[in-house]
Amino acid sequence: MDKNELLKYMPDYYNGVYEMEELLKAQSKGLYQFDGEINRTLLNEFIVQADEKGISVFEDQAGIKPDSGASLETRRNNVLLRLLPPKPLTKRYLNHLLEIMNLKSHVDVDYAKHLAIVEAESADITPDKVNSMKYMLNIALPATMIYDIKINLAQATVQNELYLGIVNTTDSYISIQANTAQIDFQNKL
Repeated sequence: MDKNELLKYMPDYYNGVYEMEELLKAQSKGLYQFDGEINRTLLNEFIVQADEKGISVFEDQAGIKPDSGASLETRRNNVLLRLLPPKPLTKRYLNHLLEIMNLKSHVDVDYAKHLAIVEAESADITPDKVNSMKYMLNIALPATMIYDIKINLAQATVQNELYLGIVNTTDSYISIQANTAQIDFQNKL
């Protein structure tokens, strides 16, 4: 909403009336501030878009005591995991949970070993996100299943070129047996 939104709706017969224009400008500024508060209150009703105040309300409702120093994203993920309805545990559901939590990783399950393997790239993951991932896996996985988090190091290709020049010098000596028949030769031109 624009700070002078109400002036757009002023009837034509008030054109040139100074008092009405100033009144609408003053009311527009108040309405602009009020509109921002209304939008923030509306967004705080949804966990994914809530700010610190909104998340603290959800934490209070769910009985979660936030860790001091925990980021807003970590707190949001903890509330989501606590309040999400239970669903059948599948690979698709686990990958969906990771996607909702904005954790760029992939789950694969080794059913014979009762092992869930979570793979992520080191460029996409932070220690805070690893803690969120552990929390999610501890809540979502059954007690008989263990998990392994693998963080693949980013690969970089380095190309160095080596130019090698080789110089070879040689000295050659030739010894020829002299022809003694030409010793008395004279050029007579």
